[in-house]
Amino acid sequence: AMSSILKVDTIKNTGGTTGLTIDNAGTVDFPVNNNITIFGLTSNVTVSSTSLSTLTGWTKFNSQNTHGFKPIGATVNESSGYFTPSKLGLYKVQADLNMYNNSSSSGIRWIEIDLAFTPNGQSEIGGDQYNFIGYEQSDTTYMTGNRVRYYNFNNAGDKVRIRVAASASVLIQGSGASNFDTQIMFEWVAPPQAT
Repeated sequence: AMSSILKVDTIKNTGGTTGLTIDNAGTVDFPVNNNITIFGLTSNVTVSSTSLSTLTGWTKFNSQNTHGFKPIGATVNESSGYFTPSKLGLYKVQADLNMYNNSSSSGIRWIEIDLAFTPNGQSEIGGDQYNFIGYEQSDTTYMTGNRVRYYNFNNAGDKVRIRVAASASVLIQGSGASNFDTQIMFEWVAPPQAT
C-alpha cells in the first residue's frame, strides 16, 4: 500500500480568508468558527413576581485577569436583557443561575427560568422550565438552575433572553467582586440553517 503526506500550515479561501491552521503540535484551529461569548449577571436580582420578566443587568466577560475569559471571535451583543450575535449561525446557549431562598420559614414552590428565543418577526419560542428551592432548616437555601438550548440565529433580528418568575422571593446571585455566579454563554457551532 502506498501512502501520501500532505504538509501544510494554513488553508485559505480563494478570497484570502484563513479557514484552517495547524501548528507544530498538530493542533487544528478554525479561526473563523471560533466564537464564544460569556456574560455574567452584574448584581444580585430579587425575583418575587409570578409574572415573567426579562433578567437584565449583564456584563460581558472581556478580561483574562478579571474574568478568566475573553470573547473569542465574533461576539454576542446584549441590550435590555436581549442577546443577539454579530455572526449568524447555530448557537449552543447555556445559562447557569445561582440563587437562594429569601423566605425565612418555607421553601419556594417554583421558580420559572426560561431561555426564550424570538425569530425575526415571529412569536417568541420557549418557556415553562421550573425549579424549586426547599427549606432546609435555614433561612438561606441555595440551588443552581441550568438551561441549555440550541438556537438557529439566521436573521439579524433574532434574539434570545432569560425570563424569570417565582412563587415567592428568590435572590439570583450576581457577579460581586469575582464570583461570577450567574452566567449565560454562547458558542457558535454551525452555519445558519435556512427556514
